[in-house]
Amino acid sequence: MAYCSKCGRELRPGLKFCTGCGTPAPMDDEQTQQQSDFSGFSGQGESAPDFGDAFADAPGSGGSTGSAGQNPPQGDPVDTRPTAPTIVIAPIEKKDGKKIAKTVVKTVIGCILVVVLIIGGVWATAWMMSNPFRSSPVEEVNNEKYTRMLALVEDVRNPNFDEVIDDLLTQKGKAENYSFLEEYTNKFNEILGEEYTDEEKLFCDCCYFVWYTEYQAKRYEWLSKNSGLLNALYVGKANTYRGYADTLYDMLCEADSVTDMNNIKAYCADHEIISDNK
Repeated sequence: MAYCSKCGRELRPGLKFCTGCGTPAPMDDEQTQQQSDFSGFSGQGESAPDFGDAFADAPGSGGSTGSAGQNPPQGDPVDTRPTAPTIVIAPIEKKDGKKIAKTVVKTVIGCILVVVLIIGGVWATAWMMSNPFRSSPVEEVNNEKYTRMLALVEDVRNPNFDEVIDDLLTQKGKAENYSFLEEYTNKFNEILGEEYTDEEKLFCDCCYFVWYTEYQAKRYEWLSKNSGLLNALYVGKANTYRGYADTLYDMLCEADSVTDMNNIKAYCADHEIISDNK
C-alpha cells in the first residue's frame, strides 16, 4: 500500500494523484518505464511539479474512474474547465444637457437672424426704390418740392390706392360734396407755394398729369369690374388710360431737363389729356 509523500493519505493502487492534496502518487516500475519514454517532452531530470490542492477534487482522482496505463501530466497543468466568455461593455457616452441647450439656442438665434436679415433686406430695397435721397435733376426745381410732388404721384400708383378709389366712387365715409380731384389739386398747389420758378411750375404740371392719368385708369378699371351689365362700356377707357399712365410715369422718372418736361406736356396735349383735365 502506497502513501502520499506530502500529506500521508493512503493511496489506492493505480491512483496518479493524492486525493487529499493532489501530490503525484509514487510510480511503480511500469509507470517509471513509461515516464522515461516521454522524458524528451517533459524535461528529463526535473522533478514533478507540486499541484497542491488544485487536483484534489479533479475528475479521475477516484480509484474507479482512472486507468492504470495513463501517464501523469508533465509540465505546468492545463486548466481545461470551460470559462465564461469575456463580455466587453463599451462605455456609454453621456449627453451633456448644457451642450444640447447651447446648440438649440444657437440654432434658434441663427434662424431669427436670417429672418431679420431677409425682412431688413426687403424693407431696405423698398425704401431705396422710393429714392428717399433723390434730388432734383433740374437746378431751378427745389429738391423738397421735387420730392414731395413725386410722392403724390407714387401715392396714387400704390396698389392700396384702390381703397381710395372705392371710397371716392361709392361715397363711403365722405361727404357728398367731396371732390377727390379738388383735394389733390390743392395738395399740388400747396407744395408749389406762392413763390416758384417757371421750371417748378412746369414740373408740377407734369406730376399732376401723370397723377391724373393714373387716377383715371384706376377709376375706369374699378367701373369695368363693378358696373354690372355696363362693365364692357368702361373696359376700353380703362385700357386707354392705363397706357397713358404707365407711359407718362416712365417719362417723368427719366426727365432730367426742361426739354423732357416739355415732352410730357406735349404728349398730354396730343392725347387730349389736358383737355380732359379741364
